[in-house]
Amino acid sequence: MCDQQMSHGGGRGRYLPRPPRVLLALLLLSLLSACAGSSPNGRATSTAATTTPLPTPNVTGTPAPRISYVAIGASDAYGVGTTQPARDNWPAVLAASLGPAVHLTNLGIPGATVALAVRDELPVALHLQPDLVTVLLGINDLDDGVSGAAFDAQIHELLATLHGQTTARVFIGNLPDLALLPHFATRDPVALHAQVLTWNHDIARAAAAEGATVVDLFDDWGELAQHPEFVSADGLHPSTLGAARLAAVFATAIAAAIA
Repeated sequence: MCDQQMSHGGGRGRYLPRPPRVLLALLLLSLLSACAGSSPNGRATSTAATTTPLPTPNVTGTPAPRISYVAIGASDAYGVGTTQPARDNWPAVLAASLGPAVHLTNLGIPGATVALAVRDELPVALHLQPDLVTVLLGINDLDDGVSGAAFDAQIHELLATLHGQTTARVFIGNLPDLALLPHFATRDPVALHAQVLTWNHDIARAAAAEGATVVDLFDDWGELAQHPEFVSADGLHPSTLGAARLAAVFATAIAAAIA
């Protein structure tokens, strides 16, 4: 069973197949076993950032080793907009789809910007030394008027720190097409589209520099145009159905990256 810990209270019409749960778990175990003792980018592992080699599962019924998964994010990670946030938030759904060996620590904070995540979530992630990290941030920054330069610097800092001080495989979602969300209906769609593309370029550049994998929500979650039921009644957060689809998009990206 997947454990979940909550640290705080409070494109275009195409469907992607949900990766088989057992396949994903085997891929994760294979990847993490191969990478134990070194970073995913070939760096020598420092004393402060080590990964214990995963033992080979035996056939005697001994419990499988746990894979530590940390979710860094905002209210969507926390589950705002879903029917039962503690169960339906997308990192919990993703962790369950990856298999019973995956242990989730969900650090999502409603309203979090990148700066807040660097201050409050990143230190916990470093302490836990996870095997897998997902990051989904930026919508609050854009909505709050954070400058592009500040966002760029902060997302670089977040990814660089994860890269330099952990051996985790990091998967970062870019911004979806925000013009598809009712919350942004009053924004100039042309200007909003241009801003999202610029910020996604910054995310891609930071990910490339720091060994992270981009999960392309702008394209792969463009299906919001055909599936308004993926958005909750507040016009911003994923619904329970939307959270499940978001988890499936991340799961597909993880499977493709580690196959």
